[in-house]
Amino acid sequence: MFGAVAGLGGGFLIVPVLRLFFGVDPALAAAASLLFVFANTTAASMTFLRRGAVDLGRGMTIAAAGIPGSILGAYVVRMMSGRSFDFIYGVFLISVGIVIVARRNAKPQPRQLSPGNMLAIEIAIGLLVGFASSFFGIGGGIVLVPVMLLLLREDVHVTAATSAFVVMLTSPVGVIAHGLYGDLEAWDAVPLVVGGFTGGALGARVARYLHASQLTTVMAGMLFVAALALAAKHVFWHA
Repeated sequence: MFGAVAGLGGGFLIVPVLRLFFGVDPALAAAASLLFVFANTTAASMTFLRRGAVDLGRGMTIAAAGIPGSILGAYVVRMMSGRSFDFIYGVFLISVGIVIVARRNAKPQPRQLSPGNMLAIEIAIGLLVGFASSFFGIGGGIVLVPVMLLLLREDVHVTAATSAFVVMLTSPVGVIAHGLYGDLEAWDAVPLVVGGFTGGALGARVARYLHASQLTTVMAGMLFVAALALAAKHVFWHA
């Protein structure tokens, strides 16, 4: 539900839970989380699309560019140790949270760029989103949301809806890539998928009733909590 509210997909919370409480290896955690994220954002996107909240043109471009990045991310994460993965992931979460807080009270002022420049930016964003999607198992929304807020200066509600839509389109590529690499244990992810689909539908409905500043506060707060949980794992449990 929280993942759909923020347009982040929810994987950024699932990965720390799998790592912290179940000791799942990084590649397996990323694969299971990505399957959950697909279900979560599919349910959320259905609601967002019915409301006309999604920037379809931008979303399709970013999603198409994210496909090669998704394949690369699924390969690279297999080389990471658990400690290194948790450190990189924690720093990444905190950095994104700071960016979101910095944009908390900013008014949306979409950049006016030439079609060619905008297309180049969207392709670059797509590649980055795709890589982060499969590497972290988060679907890429955690990259796309701050980029759209900070770089493209989009409205936070449009950002959340478009992010969920992009993640819905790109996450299956990462799931397939992880499956081909032997990282996906599908049956273990079934409960996550069921919960993710249900929560995604609820979260998308809740999001429309939150003010922009409330929505960004929710986003940043969840990112900081997830990062602190991973840090606590290594400080207190030395895992």
